[in-house]
Amino acid sequence: MTFHDLPRDWPTRSVTDPDIFIDLVDLIVRDQDRHQGALVALICSADGRLVQPVVVSDIPVLAAAERARTLNPLIGAILAHVPGGSLVIVVARPGRRDTIDSDREWHESAIRVCRSAGVRLSAFAVATPTRIWRMDDKTAAGLETSGELGVA
Repeated sequence: MTFHDLPRDWPTRSVTDPDIFIDLVDLIVRDQDRHQGALVALICSADGRLVQPVVVSDIPVLAAAERARTLNPLIGAILAHVPGGSLVIVVARPGRRDTIDSDREWHESAIRVCRSAGVRLSAFAVATPTRIWRMDDKTAAGLETSGELGVA
C-alpha cells in the first residue's frame, strides 16, 4: 500500500492506527525531505487525530543537546495549542533502509524531551527514499518491526 490507498475516513482516525500509520507518513513526508533530510512532527489531538504536520528541513547531524533544542519548540506548540495532545516524530533521511545509530539517537532524544515536558510521544518513525518504518523499543535496540512500507 501507499498513501494512494488511504481510506477516505483517515482524518477521523488516530494517526497511530496501524492500518493507516505507514501510509499516512508516506503522504506527509515528501520525497525531497527523504533525500535531503528533515524532521517531521505530527501534532495530534487528545484522541490522536492529526492536527498539524510540521516539517523542519535540512536537519544536519546534531549532537544530543542540539537534538533536544530542535525538538523543544515542537513540544511547546503542543503544550500551548493542543491541550492533552500528543506528538509523532518522523526522521526523514537518505541512505540505508535499516535503523542506524542516528535514528536511535533521535528516538531517544524525542522520548527524553517529551517525557520531561509531559507530552505523550505516540510514535516515532523513519522515512527513507525506499522504506518507511515505525520504531518501537525493539527497533531502538536494533531489532526490526513489521510495520513498514517498501517504496518502489
